[in-house]
Amino acid sequence: MSEANKNANKNLIHMDIYAIVEATQELYFGNVKDLNINRVELVSVPKDDGTVVQKPYMSPTKVRGVARRALLWELVRLGDQKVLSCGIPATCGNCDVCRLYGALVTTQKGTKAKTTKIDSQGTEGENLAGSIASRVIQAGGVAIQELTPAIKQRLSSPFYVVNGKIGQYNVEEIKKMLQERGVTGDTLNRLSQPMPYEKEYVTGLFSIYWHAYYLETSKKKESKMSEPQMVAFSFLETWKRIGAGHPKGAEIKEAEILGKPQPLIVVDVYYKPLGKRPIISVSESNEKTAIETFIRKAMIVNGKKNTENRITISENEPKVILFERFIGDTAEDFLRKLASGLDTTSNLIEPQKK
Repeated sequence: MSEANKNANKNLIHMDIYAIVEATQELYFGNVKDLNINRVELVSVPKDDGTVVQKPYMSPTKVRGVARRALLWELVRLGDQKVLSCGIPATCGNCDVCRLYGALVTTQKGTKAKTTKIDSQGTEGENLAGSIASRVIQAGGVAIQELTPAIKQRLSSPFYVVNGKIGQYNVEEIKKMLQERGVTGDTLNRLSQPMPYEKEYVTGLFSIYWHAYYLETSKKKESKMSEPQMVAFSFLETWKRIGAGHPKGAEIKEAEILGKPQPLIVVDVYYKPLGKRPIISVSESNEKTAIETFIRKAMIVNGKKNTENRITISENEPKVILFERFIGDTAEDFLRKLASGLDTTSNLIEPQKK
């Protein structure tokens, strides 16, 4: 292996973020539609006693979309011209967001795909075809508590959803349409009356996990943000904007860690995965037990229980840092500084170039 490749490999790190977030108010998320009502997305979870319960689900796919949009808007603000041709779902495959979050690019109709040089960061050129694998993975999202969604009206004007179209309809027209579909009697009278459009809402706690791998620690000259900075920024901004429609927003839950209230968040930066992963089982429904489990796992690194907010593991000969863990306030401060382009206390992420 060449010396250049050896040095390049040393600059590639992994970063994991674990957190328990709570809805700051009632939230709607999901795209399941019933008659005049939007349903919250639920998942069926088997319990240890053999029963099956349903829990609200903050889908990582939707979290991912919010994170990607937050990053696109910030890069536009910073003057990145490449992202102006990128979006969701029409990814460009040529900007820093696509190189990190992945992309699916198809040829334009009637054109032939070009054969282009692919470097370590992705693919360049026009009329590209193919895909770029994402190096940021969102996971978790199953609610801790077993919560029943509440149905609430959030629109003052009653209307119908008919054949996938939303609008106000004449009662007689609706009744005629229903009769054509074989609806009769009391059911016909009930369904033909105007009904307010409603949504299901939930609150609660959600266990979240992000894994970003093979991130370049230094910022490229032509880039506006380094890859670790992009991950940190998109993670922090996501929770302000999560939720379909309104209201929006979630926040990192706080609990007592090492004798004082701290956010339930853990950040790992590493070459070697030496920390126990503070992930909550989907079958756990007790808030107190879930939080205790999260904290207990967060304190275990390299097979030992620790009592510090920051833990570093290194090899002795030669002295090479293999793993860093930030917990609670230290983790949140680390992410906020990294997201803002400021220098951090990490030994594995290079200082930001001024």
